[in-house]
Amino acid sequence: MDISLSPDNEKFIQSQIAAGIYDSINEAINGAINIAITKTVITQERIDEFNREVEIGLNAYKNGKYVDGNVVIAELRKKYAS
Repeated sequence: MDISLSPDNEKFIQSQIAAGIYDSINEAINGAINIAITKTVITQERIDEFNREVEIGLNAYKNGKYVDGNVVIAELRKKYAS
């Protein structure tokens, strides 16, 4: 596989190799890809968690288990006005 890097990316990879962080261009690129994969997995996990929390909230709302936002704000203002 042939790839082309921008001059800035190539310079960055060369600096990483010179600093001893990576032994080769291949190792540096594989490391970057692994970071991207990890970030994608973490992002999907956060999306899944958010969706679970939304589902819990919707179910609570459907079952009448909620508090009017204006009531909460009024209570907080009263509490912190003292």
